[in-house]
Amino acid sequence: MFNLYPYLLFFLKKKNIPFKDLIPEGFVDIHSHLLPGIDDGVKTISQSAYIIESLEQMGVEKIITTPHVMQDVWPNTSSIIRDKLRTMQEALASLKLDKIPLLASAEYMMDDAFLKRIQVKDILPLYDSYVLVEMSTFSAPINLSEMIFQIKVAGYSPILAHPERYAFYHDDFSKYEDLKTSGFDFQLNLLSLSGHYGKKVQKVAVHLLKKGYIDFVGSDIHNYQHLHTIQKGFSPKLSALIEPILSKNCVFT
Repeated sequence: MFNLYPYLLFFLKKKNIPFKDLIPEGFVDIHSHLLPGIDDGVKTISQSAYIIESLEQMGVEKIITTPHVMQDVWPNTSSIIRDKLRTMQEALASLKLDKIPLLASAEYMMDDAFLKRIQVKDILPLYDSYVLVEMSTFSAPINLSEMIFQIKVAGYSPILAHPERYAFYHDDFSKYEDLKTSGFDFQLNLLSLSGHYGKKVQKVAVHLLKKGYIDFVGSDIHNYQHLHTIQKGFSPKLSALIEPILSKNCVFT
C-alpha cells in the first residue's frame, strides 16, 4: 500500500503560518500608504477602508500611515497630509471603522527638500523623535553623512525604510553595518520577506534578520494585492525569524 504520510508531512511543513497568527498584542503598523490619492498608494476612501478593516481583523491595533514625501514626484506638505488624514478619519467614523487609531506620518525621501524640512523642523514624526526615511532605489544620497548629521542635530531618530530593497548595497554587506553604526534603525518590509520583490531581496531580508540588524517591520501596503500577500503569512522558518521582531513595533503604541 502506498504511504502518503511522508508527502503529507512535507506539505504541512511548507504550509504558511497566517500573519494574523503571528501578530502580538499591541502591534502597530508603522509603514503603509493608506491616504487616498496622495501618492502611489490607495486611490479611494473605500479601498483604504477595506484594507484598514482587514488589518484590524488580523489583529493590528494601530496604524501610522506614511505617504511618500518626494520633491517633484509627491511634494506632499505636512498640512496636505494632515488634511487627508482628517478626511479619512471622518470617513472611517461614518463607517463605524474607527475602532483602531489611524494616524499619519510620512516616508521622507532623503533629498534636498527633506534636508530643508529637517532644518526648519517641518516634519511629521512617526512617534516621539522617530522619522521614517528612504533612499532612491538607484543610489544612496551623495550627501548621506550630512543628512544623518542634520537629522540628529534636529533631534530626530532616523528609521531607514526597507534597507533590503537597496540593490546597490547587496554586494557589500559591510555598508549595512556602516549604516547601523551611523545611527539608522532598520525597518523591514513584510512584503520583502514574502518574496514579493523577488528572491534576491528576500534573501537579503533574511540575512539582515539573522544578523540582528532589523529593528522594526512595516507592511508597506499600497493596494489589495499587497494586503492579500501579507495575509497569507510566511513559512514556519521565516515566521520564526520575524516573530521576535514584531513585538518591537509595540513601542509605537
